[in-house]
Amino acid sequence: MSTDHRPRHRVRHALAAVVLVATLGLLGVPASAGTQGHPGTGPFSPQGSYTAVWSRADALKVHSDATNTSPVIPATFPVMTDQVWIWDTWPLTDLSTDVVTYRGWHVIFSLTAPRTIFFGDRHWQARIGYFYSRDARTWTYGGNLFPAGSSLGSREWAGSTVLKGRDEVQTFYTASGHDNGGVDPNDPLQRLATASGRIHANASRVWFTGFTNHKIIAEPDGRMYQTLEQSQAGPIIYAFRDPFAFRNPADGRVYLLFEGNTGGVAGDYRCTERDLGPLPPGHTVPADSRFYTGNIGLAEATSTNLRSFRLLHPILSANCVNQQTERPHLVFHRGQVYLFTISHMFTYAPGLTGPDGVYGFVSRTVRGDYRPLNGSALVLGNPASQRLQQYSHYVMPNLLVESFIDTIFTQPGEQAPVYGGTLAPTLRLEFRGANTYMVQQLGYGYIPATRTRP
Repeated sequence: MSTDHRPRHRVRHALAAVVLVATLGLLGVPASAGTQGHPGTGPFSPQGSYTAVWSRADALKVHSDATNTSPVIPATFPVMTDQVWIWDTWPLTDLSTDVVTYRGWHVIFSLTAPRTIFFGDRHWQARIGYFYSRDARTWTYGGNLFPAGSSLGSREWAGSTVLKGRDEVQTFYTASGHDNGGVDPNDPLQRLATASGRIHANASRVWFTGFTNHKIIAEPDGRMYQTLEQSQAGPIIYAFRDPFAFRNPADGRVYLLFEGNTGGVAGDYRCTERDLGPLPPGHTVPADSRFYTGNIGLAEATSTNLRSFRLLHPILSANCVNQQTERPHLVFHRGQVYLFTISHMFTYAPGLTGPDGVYGFVSRTVRGDYRPLNGSALVLGNPASQRLQQYSHYVMPNLLVESFIDTIFTQPGEQAPVYGGTLAPTLRLEFRGANTYMVQQLGYGYIPATRTRP
């Protein structure tokens, strides 16, 4: 009986394939993207060439409402420590992106700078510090992660930190500025770097050893990702930073996400029909939009110790939409890949606007035809009354979102600022397909683990 039905099955499969190819063509998706044979082949494989877009038409749909606006933070917020300013923060994870504990301790990492300097000068003296907690709410500052003078660049910018094996820890970070460059706001060089060490803990504290083997693992190529020299022909801030390490469950390989800009000399880019999308009648694209070329890059590990990587094509571009797609990271949820990035109001291309906050996209695969969440990509933005309230959101696999408090204004007209430099209240999201909703505000700096290790 099964032999009699095989030809019919073949006919049905063939017809289904024809329908699928035709459907993908109508959607503007490469036919081979949906019919690839296995990981590693086709434009939708991580090694492929397909880059999704965040279009101007998408960004024009940005609007704020109760489902995507962070609650107002009072100026009387608590401060985690009086020793250092705290901003970009990430938890200890494994390569599956799960937030993990170590011997009962929750551990987080933050960009830090002495609280004795002006808040706005912190970027040029940034060091990765760490904190530990038993309850994921009350954090103890442990000091700098790296030994003094060991890191590359002249300051340490954001990245990710993974627990490998029982107690080996590897951090991926941005080596910002030239090596031994000192405190120099006019030195925008950025490279991706890594170093590894050991985590230790007893009943009273957590500490680290090692982290003396720093290595540059990625620099822009000028073709897929803009170099510093190429960017200096334009007026916009340069970006090649924020590595996020993860293992892709589809192929078992380790990759880095990072923020970049489309390769080529600044100003040479020309906005394409795909960048613009189906614009409403009367919308004019200002000429200077060509300078705004943010993208989310991908690199693949080529060694088991994760100290060698090769650049792959970007997985998302924001050409003619936004210049900065900072701190990209992923959440694997119910068979979907949710891609998140943070961005500012001031980095939108001319003719567009949106709040400082976290933006997101969804696809079936790491490299895929990402759709903007909520139609526009806005997931959580600052309230209009406090446009600089918080930033550097990080969406965790449990759908909790942590961020830091930036600046709170206590008078109309943005007068009498209160600088934060500490963690903001954690917010909880709910995902419903391609839509997200802010459904709960939790405590300040609540960053619970989702898995216990070891």
